[in-house]
Amino acid sequence: MYLVGLYCENSDLLHEIKTVFNIVRLKVSENGTRADCQLKNLAFLTEDWTLLWERMPFLILACGTADRTFAAAETLWENNPGLSIICVVQNPEEVFAALPYPFFHVVREFSMEQDLGAVLRKIERAGSLLPRWCTFQGKSELVRVRVKEILYLESDRHEIRVFMQKDMKETSFLTVEILAQCEEKLRDFGFARIHKSYLVNLYHVAKLEKERLTLDCGRQLYISRHRYPEVKLQFEGYIRHLGFL
Repeated sequence: MYLVGLYCENSDLLHEIKTVFNIVRLKVSENGTRADCQLKNLAFLTEDWTLLWERMPFLILACGTADRTFAAAETLWENNPGLSIICVVQNPEEVFAALPYPFFHVVREFSMEQDLGAVLRKIERAGSLLPRWCTFQGKSELVRVRVKEILYLESDRHEIRVFMQKDMKETSFLTVEILAQCEEKLRDFGFARIHKSYLVNLYHVAKLEKERLTLDCGRQLYISRHRYPEVKLQFEGYIRHLGFL
C-alpha cells in the first residue's frame, strides 16, 4: 500500500482531487491494475520530509499558483532528494512552465480524471524502484537508513541490533526500539519474522529451507518450526510481487 500525500490550499480543489482520486482508483483496479494507493490529506507542509516520505513517497502539490507550487517543490527537493511530487496546474501554459522541473507527473485541473489515472498507473510501475528509507531511534540519535541495505534485525538480551550491507561491507547499529515495533514499521517493505529473535529482509534471502535460510551475504539464520509455513508463504508472495515468477 502506497500512501500519497495531498497538500492543496484551495478547499474546492482539495475536495475535487480527493473525490476524483478515489473514483479513478476504483476504475484502474477494475481494469486489472492493482492501484494499491491511499490518499492522505496534509494540513501543512514541512521542509524536512524525512519522517513522512518513508511511508509517503508521493505528494500531490497545489499551492494556489504555479509559481508558489514550483517554489515549494524546489524547497522540498533540496531537503528530500527522491521525493516524488505530483504537480497540479490550472492551464496549458502552466504545463509547459512545469517541464523544466523534475515532477513525477503533472496533473491538469481541466483533465483531472485522465491525469490522475495516469498517475496511479505510473505509481504502480515505479513504486518498487523507489529508494525506500526507514528511521530508527538509536540510543542518543535518529538513524536513517535505506531499507534495501538492511539484512536483518536481531534481538539479543533486550537489545535490538540492525545488520546492514552497503558497498559489499557489513555494518550494524543498536536501536532502543523493540523488535515488535520494528516489525510493524517494516511490515510493508518485505520483512518477515522468522524467529522470536530475527526479523529478515526478504530482498536478501538467497535460499529458503525448512529450518534455516541463507542470505545473499552467506549468513545463515534459523527459522522457528512453527513459523516456517507462514515465512514460506510470505517469501513466495514477495517473489511474485517483484515479478520474478
